Parts: sequence; C-alpha cells; structure tokens
Amino acid sequence: MKKAATFDDFFKLASFFYRTIGIEPYDEPGVEVKKSKSFAENFIFYSGVINLNYVLIMEIVYVAVAFIRGENILEAIMCLSYIGFVIVGESKMFFVFRKKPILSKFVKRLVEIFPQEFELQKTYNLSSYLRQSSRVTIGFALLYMILIWTYNLYAMTQYLLYEKWLGSRVVGQQLPYYTYAWWDWHDHWTYYLLYFIHAFAGYTSATGQIASDIMLCGFATQIIMHFHYISHVLTNYKVKVDEAKDKQAGRSQDITFLKDIIEYHNCLLDLSEQLASVFSLPLLLNFSASSFVICFVGFQMTIGVEPDTLVKLFLFLFSSTAQVYLICHYSQMLMDAN
Repeated sequence: MKKAATFDDFFKLASFFYRTIGIEPYDEPGVEVKKSKSFAENFIFYSGVINLNYVLIMEIVYVAVAFIRGENILEAIMCLSYIGFVIVGESKMFFVFRKKPILSKFVKRLVEIFPQEFELQKTYNLSSYLRQSSRVTIGFALLYMILIWTYNLYAMTQYLLYEKWLGSRVVGQQLPYYTYAWWDWHDHWTYYLLYFIHAFAGYTSATGQIASDIMLCGFATQIIMHFHYISHVLTNYKVKVDEAKDKQAGRSQDITFLKDIIEYHNCLLDLSEQLASVFSLPLLLNFSASSFVICFVGFQMTIGVEPDTLVKLFLFLFSSTAQVYLICHYSQMLMDAN
C-alpha cells in the first residue's frame, strides 16, 4: 500500500538548509512552540550573521580603498559581485527571520487545506507536483552548493596542491574573497582563521538564498496545485439542476458547490497575498542585486582573465541567472494558475 505524502515532504531540503544556519522559518502546526531557541541554534545563527556582516564590511572597505588609491581596480570590481551576493543572502535571511509570525500563520492555513488522504492526493495529482518540486529544489540547491564550494575551496586547493604537495609552482596564500585587512596575514597562522571566516560567510550567504528560494518554490507549487484542482473540479462538474427531478434540490446543490469553490478560491487568493507580503521586498532586492552581479560578472568575463577564473565567473553568472529565472518562472506559473 502506497503511503500518502506529507506537507513537510515539500520542504525537507529547505528545512535542512535553514537548520544549518540556525533559522526556524516558521512554527510547525500541531507542534508545541518553543519559548526560546536552543543554545546551539542561537550560536549558529548569531555567529553566522556576525561573521557575514564582518566580511561584508571588510569587502566594502576593500572596494573603497582600492578606488581611492587607484589600485587593484579589477579585484575591486570582482569584490562588488561578492558584495551583491552577500546582500541578497542576508536580506532573504533577515526577512524570513523577521516575518516568522506571518509565515507561521500562512503555513498553518496551507496545512489545513493540504490533502492528507492518499486517494484525495491522487485526485489532486499531488505526486506529480511533489516530483517536480523535488527535481527543481535539488537541482537548484546542487548548483549553488557547487558554486559556493568552488569559490570557497579553490584558493586553498590551489595552494596546497601546486605549492605544498606537487611543488610545481609558487601560488602563494590567497583568500576566497577580497577583503581589507590591517595586518599581513601571509605566512601567518591567521591566514587559516581568515580563510575559515571567508568560507563560513560564503556558505551562510549561499544557504540563506538556497533555503529561501526553494521554500518559496514549495509554497508556490502547493498553491498552484490547489488552483489547478479548482479548475479540474469546475471542468468536470455536472450541473445538478439539469439532471435532478427535484429542481429546487438540484439548484441548492449547485449553489452549495459554487459557494464552496468560491470560498476555496478566496482562501487561495488570500494565501497568495500573504506569500507576496513576506517575499516581495527580498525578491525586489534579489532582482536589483542580481542585476548588478550579472553585469559585474559579465564585464569581468569580457576583459580577459585566466581560464580558471573564467570558469568560476561563468559558474557565478549561470547561477545568478538561474536564480532569477527560477523566481520569475514560479511567479508566472502562480499568476497563470490564478
């Protein structure tokens, strides 16, 4: 006997990524709300946010110093791309954290209309929507994990492989991202500390974006599923007043059916508005920052860089474009279903 899918099946991956950065995006319906987060959750969250803001400030200082002195302009332009990436990730983390009460109410209402029984789920064609959502979320998460760990590990791998292990060429100690430092960390133990700080910040920003985007896709997929179900029910409904011997009884059944459908549709419209109220501003910032990131990355690819750097830039450009496309695609699907 096949097992019915659960509401949480749409959000397993998003919940996993949120847990790794210490965020609980919403209170689970039917689960007792914790009065306070655990020490581990608080430590992971606040250490990640503080570290991310430190790296962001040092990147901004690096760009300012570079343009003031007229030095390292190409590196400063690259750093502007990193700044945009951090801003997108942090804004999405901030708004989900701040809008948790609204998001919790939204999820509670979405759970209430979620089809629980297996036979009802077949009517909704829920398994198809779940498969589609899983493919998209896994693919997008994998793409961003490849992106961030390519950037996080490239400098260290190059240093250890070519200089320390093979001894084929001198690479020198480099950090994943360009930040301002008021001391010389080369050939010093603080190099490894700074490297961890950079990698941790990169992971935090990327995870904030991944979790927010795939959670949004999961919400949108479920609302779209409900809209399509309404369309299916209306298309296949047989008017009772034309078939019933008792016209009054048939008319009463038709009116009851229409009333239920209208209430159902209004509920979905309300849920769509709540979803927009939580994600509209961070998505606006996402589009703005991603546009700058795409421009900066595209510019860097045209001025001539080394092949390995070109591969990294292409991966960055492709990931940013995929993110914008993903959001636009689901937004359009939701509008069409509505």
